[in-house]
Amino acid sequence: MPRKKNRARERAPHPGGPKVMGAEAPEWAERPGFEVRTSFGSTKAYRCPGCDHEVREGVQHLVILPREAIDERRHWHTECWRIELRRLGI
Repeated sequence: MPRKKNRARERAPHPGGPKVMGAEAPEWAERPGFEVRTSFGSTKAYRCPGCDHEVREGVQHLVILPREAIDERRHWHTECWRIELRRLGI
């Protein structure tokens, strides 16, 4: 019996390439003085400063950019950022 084709391979790639960043973050994630973006489909693993675990490739997460120092952006697990905001009382 012949195998079925994997339809996922036939789909066209996302127009933004394999890494998509800059999608609007949920309202609860906003913090004064920071720009918060949703990122998913990254081709690189990052280290979450909230839990010090790896944010693996392709996992949806948040990118936190201090408005005064854009080069100091950090990639957070969504739930770790939620915990951090609660800890700060925001």
